[in-house]
Amino acid sequence: MIGTQQLGVSPLTPSDVGNMVRRIVEGERRLRDVAVRGEVTGYSQHPAGYVFFELKDDKGAILRCVVWTEAARTLPQFKNGSAVVARGNVTAYARSSVYQLVVESVALDGVGDVHALFEKLKKKLDAEGLFAEERKRPVPAYPFSVALVSSRSAKGAEDFVTILKNRAPHVRVIWCEASVQGAQAGSQIAGAIAYASRLNVDCIVVTRGGGSFEDLFCFSDERVVRAIAAARHPVISAVGHTVDQQLCDYVADRHFETPSAAANALGQSTTDLRFRIDGARGKMWRSATRAIEARRVALEGVTRRTYLDGTQSVLSAARQRAADARTKLEGGMTSGVERRAVRWRGVRERLQRSDPTERVSANRLEAYKLSARLGPAVSKVLARAIERNAKARATLESRIDVSVRTRRERLAVAVANLDGKNPEAILQRGYAIVTLDGAIVHGPEQAPPGSLVQAKLARGILHARVEEESRE
Repeated sequence: MIGTQQLGVSPLTPSDVGNMVRRIVEGERRLRDVAVRGEVTGYSQHPAGYVFFELKDDKGAILRCVVWTEAARTLPQFKNGSAVVARGNVTAYARSSVYQLVVESVALDGVGDVHALFEKLKKKLDAEGLFAEERKRPVPAYPFSVALVSSRSAKGAEDFVTILKNRAPHVRVIWCEASVQGAQAGSQIAGAIAYASRLNVDCIVVTRGGGSFEDLFCFSDERVVRAIAAARHPVISAVGHTVDQQLCDYVADRHFETPSAAANALGQSTTDLRFRIDGARGKMWRSATRAIEARRVALEGVTRRTYLDGTQSVLSAARQRAADARTKLEGGMTSGVERRAVRWRGVRERLQRSDPTERVSANRLEAYKLSARLGPAVSKVLARAIERNAKARATLESRIDVSVRTRRERLAVAVANLDGKNPEAILQRGYAIVTLDGAIVHGPEQAPPGSLVQAKLARGILHARVEEESRE
């Protein structure tokens, strides 16, 4: 064995070498976000959802590919023998000493260059001014209703609704459903936007989760772009989880990279809005109080100056004008305060109707009732399970005892048979085994006179010479 000192270097484990190779491969920029064309072979899908396959070319080279569960949900239909273009990052799997492509998207080869079509359509619509910044409208700072153009089964739309409900429950979401993938998706999305434009909402949100460039291309459909441009309400685009933008992102009044980002940025949260309303209401009352007090002081000053002049007519006229001014001022201030109070009460009532506190209390009461019903039911089920377990255990122990006794009896019979056939037992009865040169002697002809033989007895061996032979 060669020692480490004789080698002159510190030895590495296979895992060390594999991890070094993986870091080198993953650090190579040219192996990041690559597209590989080939024929699919060895296709298989794990029950957990992720997919394995290999790409081979006409030279016989094979590249191992893996698609993790989240990306696998967006894959088009393909099988062994399909020609595809797989896009992803090359990495090394240290445990098996192989390199592989971690696939993010797959496109069927031969379906047309959608990127070229995208650029051509983008230039056309840009030339018409549909992407110009000056035509874009501001999104309302305090929206109370939103039209959502998406599919209820789309993960991105689900994330948008969940986040918005938790963050700003006072915002009402109106679904305008449409398919967000496939040949009919473009026309359905455009129709849903046109329908949303006729609703009484504050803005329109067009969204879906991530996918390949080809899967999201329906959001670059010319009909979708023109429907967004013609919409009566401001439009927010939140399509995908990728750096690739679709044409709907360029024409929309506001663009977010993900549905979650759009939900977090839309309007004010319910808590913040309540705080602002309470602050504005307090400021309004303080301002009204200061104005009334200032005019009261001014009125008293006019009254005192007129009294010192000693002119009764001037005093009377001044007092009358002051009384009229005070009445008019107080009436105007009261009317303004009441109008603003009615407006703020309306807003506050809308927020209170959206307050999740009552729903949380009701759900908590229902949960308590269910818990009270669940306790006895669990106890009953547990008692039945214990009883069944005891019966099963008794049955099993009985069967084990019978099986053990049966096998013991069989073992005793087998031992007796073996003892009867044991050569050592035969020797104990006075017999001997005669051998010549290590071979057992069965007849006189095998040991002629003069032969040296050995006779194995129960307790030792006899060495003898054959003097004569006899046959019976």
